[in-house]
Amino acid sequence: MTATPVRRTQEERRATTRAKLLDAAAACLLERGYAATTVGEVQERAGVARGTLLHHFPTKVDLMVAATGHVTAQRIEGFRKAAAAIPEGDDRLDAVIDLAWQDLNGPVFFTALELWVAARTDADLRAAVAALEEELFRSMRESYAEVLGDSFGDATYPIEFTIDLLTGLSITTMVSGQLGPRQRVLDRWKKSLRMLIEEQS
Repeated sequence: MTATPVRRTQEERRATTRAKLLDAAAACLLERGYAATTVGEVQERAGVARGTLLHHFPTKVDLMVAATGHVTAQRIEGFRKAAAAIPEGDDRLDAVIDLAWQDLNGPVFFTALELWVAARTDADLRAAVAALEEELFRSMRESYAEVLGDSFGDATYPIEFTIDLLTGLSITTMVSGQLGPRQRVLDRWKKSLRMLIEEQS
């Protein structure tokens, strides 16, 4: 007996198409940079009609910002899952910093960085990115605080420092891809962060 295929709803088809477009845009942005990423190339990568793309995202700015938001949501979810998998016996604070470093030194961060650089001279893009950046860092702060838990007291201020420090370190290693001597900065920050949190406990 042949099973009757399950027909997807219009909303499900729309969500699938949107995700395909966003994945293609994010990949193109990472590989080619903002200036070289065109609506036409994203359309070709996604395998959809131009009208379909424009129906979802009328402008390039809309597409690029949505793509970064899309991968950012995946990034936050991935961080939470990885943090939840940290063994109970491990040093949780060090493990969270290591996870944060992986996050801020990975493909999604560099995709976002492409937008930040382009936004400096593009007013429309800058307005859109500013809102996205606020949401991103709010989610990051909440995720880190949630993972660290009450045992580390009010870690808001140290978490802000951690995000800023690791963001800067990531930018300085963008070309080489290696921390090199800066590894000592990361190691020392782990010790300093513990002291800051203990002072507030």
